[in-house]
Amino acid sequence: MGRKILIILEEDLFLGNVINDKIRKEGFETLFINNARIALEQMNKFKPDLVVLDINLNTLNPFKLLEEKNQKEDLRSIPVITISPSGDVDEIRRTLDLGVRDYIVKSQFNADELVGKIRIQLLKMGVKDGKSVLEGRKVMWVEDDQFLSDLIARKLSQQKCQLLFSRTGEEALKVLEQDQPDIILLDLLLPGISGFEVLKAVKTHEKLKNIPVIILSNFTQNNEIERTRAMGADRFLTKATVVLDDIVKEIQSVLLEKTPVT
Repeated sequence: MGRKILIILEEDLFLGNVINDKIRKEGFETLFINNARIALEQMNKFKPDLVVLDINLNTLNPFKLLEEKNQKEDLRSIPVITISPSGDVDEIRRTLDLGVRDYIVKSQFNADELVGKIRIQLLKMGVKDGKSVLEGRKVMWVEDDQFLSDLIARKLSQQKCQLLFSRTGEEALKVLEQDQPDIILLDLLLPGISGFEVLKAVKTHEKLKNIPVIILSNFTQNNEIERTRAMGADRFLTKATVVLDDIVKEIQSVLLEKTPVT
């Protein structure tokens, strides 16, 4: 079996079983309990690598549970992802202050998103101190704006990754004939063939289709965003509102989601 995930959920047993089945199918070993009073005991016995905690509990105050976990030297380092019933900001902030690594809102629940967050946290645990997630990774940047390209090139070079740069879609496809990056950042409005055509070419090519793609564009219409997602893009970032640090974080996030957990 794979890494161990402890699921603590009392109110919605149907959702608990859905989460348990989904995480198990992804190759993890799971333990699902519906009584928070035995949570610390089960953490000691099961020794999970990560805990998924629904903070809508009946038998125990969830904040008290997190506080007690933090007081246990052998348990405090176990990452926790919470399920928030309503997405209340104060509630979420309080859990984050207690060391929770990430959260998901129940009303917007998506099993694939939860699994992605689990993978990210487990992989972060495996990254060596001082080593960038991007170190040694090949990042392809398809952008005709030279100023923006220079900025992102400098930013990514600080992460010790390799950069493959193309100004046009045609250039990008030629590079992809010879080399395969770990991830592609793709503008949609390019001279010559468009980013949509590049995305289609990548996602319909047997050797390239699994390369994650982040769209970085000034298109903001929902239909354009949904179109890229339907074509297989992993993220859509708007140039006018995103900063360089956010671009780097999204690259790291996508790469972590796509990296197998061992």
